[in-house]
Amino acid sequence: MSEFFDEIMASIDETREAARKKELKAKIFIKPVKKYDAESVRKLRMSLNMTQTMFAGMLGVSQKTVEAWESGRNIPMGPASRVLDLLSEDRTVVDRFVISDPGFEKINDG
Repeated sequence: MSEFFDEIMASIDETREAARKKELKAKIFIKPVKKYDAESVRKLRMSLNMTQTMFAGMLGVSQKTVEAWESGRNIPMGPASRVLDLLSEDRTVVDRFVISDPGFEKINDG
């Protein structure tokens, strides 16, 4: 291999060894998953100016699921709650999943 590659690998090995000797341990705290009730789901959807069908499509769930959440028959759990939390904190996330023209995606995919 090249001298440059050998230097990089040596640096990586040194870093690993230093970490092992110091036994560095980082404390990581995970934000708890927020619980969403019927009203909070509806308010979030409405704030995004989406129908239940649009909201469901963006989340990858059925329209019936969104309807059940908003009526209080079911509540979002686990990953669904985490995604709702992401959406409520950063509305720009929606832009990654909403396109105005379905043909646009096909053209850009090649």
